[in-house]
Amino acid sequence: MLQTITLETTAKEEVIDITDQVARIVAEAQVEEAGVFVYVPHGDAAVNIQAGRPKTSEPPLNDLLKKVLEREEFEKPETGAAFVAPTEVLIAHRGRLLLGEDQRIYFYEFNGPKKRSVYVLVIPSSARWGN
Repeated sequence: MLQTITLETTAKEEVIDITDQVARIVAEAQVEEAGVFVYVPHGDAAVNIQAGRPKTSEPPLNDLLKKVLEREEFEKPETGAAFVAPTEVLIAHRGRLLLGEDQRIYFYEFNGPKKRSVYVLVIPSSARWGN
């Protein structure tokens, strides 16, 4: 099952928590076990799983990115996306994402504001163990 999350970013650089949207897609798929692929099809945006953050602060990766991207040779938006990556792979069990209790899925915008897409592919497991 392939679903699309559509985002409207509002700043040149922005981090958006998309965990709830991905979890909703997995729940709607009604799968016992599945691989979940989250893919951002933009060269200047990315996705990442990190420890959760209070609403008033940024994910820890953002601090590192700001330091690296301040350097003149890394000013292009594509550089930030390359550091983070366009894809994350997760596992679903009994209709729920298997994330650590403090983990969240973040979309990274490096060249906004823009309308963005995030593809979520849920692939049910057909493995049978112990037969």
